[in-house]
Amino acid sequence: MPTFLKNNKFTLLVLLGLIVLNLGLFSFNLNNFFLSDDFDWLSLTKNSAHNLGDYFSANYYGERGVGGSYRPLVNLMFWLNYQIGGLNPLPYHLTSLFFHIGVCFLIYLLILILFEGSREKRKIAILAAVLFSLLPNHSEAVIWISAIADPMATFFYLLAFYLYLLFRKNKKLYFVLLSTLFFVFALLTKELAITLPFLILAWEIFEAQANKLFKFKDIILRTLAYWLILIGYFVLRYLSIGLVFGYYAQEKFKFDFFQIFKMFVSLITDLFFFGRLRVSLTDFFISNDLVFVFLFVILLLCLWSALKGYKLKVSFLLTSFFILILPVLLLSFNNFNDEGERYNYLPSVIFCLLLSLLIVSVKNKHISWLVFSLITVYFATFLINKNLTWNLASQISEQIIIKDIPRVAEVDKAEKLLFVSLPDNLAGAQVLRNGILQAINLFYPQNNWQVELLNAYVRTSWQNYNKQILAWSAYPTGGYIAKTIDGKSWTTGFDRRETADYVFELWNYNYDDYTSDTIRLILKDEKIKILIFDQGELRILKK
Repeated sequence: MPTFLKNNKFTLLVLLGLIVLNLGLFSFNLNNFFLSDDFDWLSLTKNSAHNLGDYFSANYYGERGVGGSYRPLVNLMFWLNYQIGGLNPLPYHLTSLFFHIGVCFLIYLLILILFEGSREKRKIAILAAVLFSLLPNHSEAVIWISAIADPMATFFYLLAFYLYLLFRKNKKLYFVLLSTLFFVFALLTKELAITLPFLILAWEIFEAQANKLFKFKDIILRTLAYWLILIGYFVLRYLSIGLVFGYYAQEKFKFDFFQIFKMFVSLITDLFFFGRLRVSLTDFFISNDLVFVFLFVILLLCLWSALKGYKLKVSFLLTSFFILILPVLLLSFNNFNDEGERYNYLPSVIFCLLLSLLIVSVKNKHISWLVFSLITVYFATFLINKNLTWNLASQISEQIIIKDIPRVAEVDKAEKLLFVSLPDNLAGAQVLRNGILQAINLFYPQNNWQVELLNAYVRTSWQNYNKQILAWSAYPTGGYIAKTIDGKSWTTGFDRRETADYVFELWNYNYDDYTSDTIRLILKDEKIKILIFDQGELRILKK
């Protein structure tokens, strides 16, 4: 059999293996119910008066010049899934998993080109693709439907880079035309794609150094189309939402060294540590910045020493990692759990590649496979645990939306429903921080309930989600007070709000992490029925 056909056959086997592996890892999440922001996207998709073309010149609500998210291809993807499945979550999850598997496969293909001269390229490529499949910090991006922008944009991003490398290898113009097309797709999916021209520029510089043919003019000409597209994107984004950078109603391009350092520490620790250990390590390193800097430098030196046979490649990969994290350095992880790990989805490609290089570089094959096996078990254990957490979060959401609301909301039409202390998240997995009002309209379109939401939630965990978190009682001067059972800060939300129907405050409020241990509620309208999340279900607060 010709070598070309043999290679294609092996490549197809790798793809099939990645499909089977990822289906095995995420299959029990494919029917997970909708969570939090999902209901907002669904409501927008179902009820919007805008056509799909409007979202290319407006934010995802169809509003122009008022800030917000500019991701028209995400709007398109939700529309397509809604046409297929409506309020069935399966097609949405399958779409996210499709892009995730595509990213894993592109990692394999990219490494075959990046390490073309290495005899170990196929082994490095397979290990990196497998490690990326198993990396625990991908649960949020793959399972949470609202986070589809990350695997989707990463897929287009890597595909654009891969096609550019094919263009440089084969000198075929159609490769670069396809590359720029997918670059546009990536930009229209999520802002993280703005770094691609910088990544290509870095590759060109390191490749020129390797071949000792550095011609800066040629590099600029080859990458010019990407820079022009990037400029055009910023112009389009500004015309559409009124912002070049930023997200909400104003530019968020403010240099805050401490915030950047904090996010950098979070990104680094999140690559190999998860859950409470990651949070503890992050807190420790933020408080002891010199220790972190010292250990990080030692880590880089060890990496450089261990991979001295790949010095230029390692230099390019480390440079690439710093390029890929640029769009998220002004953001932040949650202080209590792993919420926000989707920010590390694209940068973790570099981590998996470096890790696979280290494993392959171990000269003793038995030790090499032992290290790979231990890392695989370590990753798989945490990944499955995270996937189970997201599964339980979806069960809680489904319990409240599908089972509890019809049971507790059968009231006189004149009465109002006030939702209080809904579950914000479960150990980092979103539950109902947002979307309850949209969910009611989606699943109960004929309802006549007058619904309001108190912006005070409870953070839940595996240990407390089905237990009493808040002890509610009448307050001596009127209204209600709810204190956490264990005295810890399990409540989160706004510190105070007053409407025509109620006044509420969060007492002992910590403005650093937006948490407290007490809710104080005063009703102005006594006809309001208060619905609380308690002992794993939605209940009516008895007067």
